[in-house]
Amino acid sequence: MMNRVVQKRLVVRHGFTLVELLIVIGILVTLLTITALSVNFVQESDRVAGAARQVQSFMAGAVDRAIYSKKPVGVRLFLDSEDDPAAGTGQRRTISTLAYIDPGQLWEDGAIQLHRWDPDFDGRTDSIGTPVNINSDGVPDNSTLVWMVAGLKANKWWELKRRGLLVDGTRIRIPAGPHGTWYPVDTRFIDVTVAPTATQYLVLEVPYADPGDTDIRQSRAFELGGPETYELELPPSLLPNEPALLPDSVVIDLDGSRLPPAWRPSALNGANFSQFMDIVFSPRGNVIGDAASAGIIHLYICDKSDGTSLKQQMITSVGLAPFEATVAGGTPFVPADEIDPANTAAAWIGTLTEPGTPWLTKDRRLVTLFTQTGAVSVNQINPTDVFDPADLNSNGNVNEPDGIADDPYRFAETGEEGN
Repeated sequence: MMNRVVQKRLVVRHGFTLVELLIVIGILVTLLTITALSVNFVQESDRVAGAARQVQSFMAGAVDRAIYSKKPVGVRLFLDSEDDPAAGTGQRRTISTLAYIDPGQLWEDGAIQLHRWDPDFDGRTDSIGTPVNINSDGVPDNSTLVWMVAGLKANKWWELKRRGLLVDGTRIRIPAGPHGTWYPVDTRFIDVTVAPTATQYLVLEVPYADPGDTDIRQSRAFELGGPETYELELPPSLLPNEPALLPDSVVIDLDGSRLPPAWRPSALNGANFSQFMDIVFSPRGNVIGDAASAGIIHLYICDKSDGTSLKQQMITSVGLAPFEATVAGGTPFVPADEIDPANTAAAWIGTLTEPGTPWLTKDRRLVTLFTQTGAVSVNQINPTDVFDPADLNSNGNVNEPDGIADDPYRFAETGEEGN
């Protein structure tokens, strides 16, 4: 009897019961779910910050390339191919692709003569006293001003157009050098389907600043002393590198950015941006060309929903496109962190949120480029929205917030640190 008791006590149980297995599996599933949600949250919150660092690194890479190669290197920002619903059909207002470029060279072969409007090439100014639309903008132009630039066959403009290097919109500087003025040109009179003519003509889209010193009935504008030198700005070429693509659903919102004036070439509703926006760095690391005139460039990087859905509601309800305020020097479209119609004048939030629920703006950053030094930094947005004297939604109460940040670039420009 005693031996049986001892034997029972020495029995060792192997394995787990079904209940124990189910409990362990349940715990593991719970831990995996929590871990997955945490990782996803971190990834979502880091998308915009990562995109900002990516743009900063890309700019710094261009500076390094320019210094190392001892020649200018640029960064091109491409407008997104799809229409922005917040800006209406045909309007593209975001960027998600960047690439390195070799800036276009200057072409200055041969000499030029400046002429008044003479499409018949008979030496006589055409349509004096008769309205004529020379630059195709729908507005009658003064034909006695200088509109045409003549060059000899040695200038090789025909060859440049045939190779696709001289196109409508190419800029010409007259006279050559830093004291000249840039003018966009039209190439309508250079026909590459036939042999090149002895004299080739470019049409200025803006008349030359000096009307000339000859009789206005004579097409040649200057008898003596007129400018003879010029520079054509040939288009840049992409360098053989993979372009940088921002993370999915992250964009550079141009309406929230501070950009060089040259990137807004059209006055049509203030809406159009250049198809290509180039930032060119010199071998010294500073920005040169059109972008240099901005002094400071702020690129507003945000979640796409904050740059489209939210903007669409504002435009629809207010009837004021955000770029109009930007062009006029007002506050760009950078929303505050929280937009609550109950506490602000932002009734334009509309149906984006549940009634009584504020719109919570997602993460965003500024990439700031100081053009004089080439320094690039990533900064927090200043989302403060307290006082806006230009508020069009305040019903007369200028102290009422409107949902748009009053001074979004403050941290970037003053060195303060945001939360």
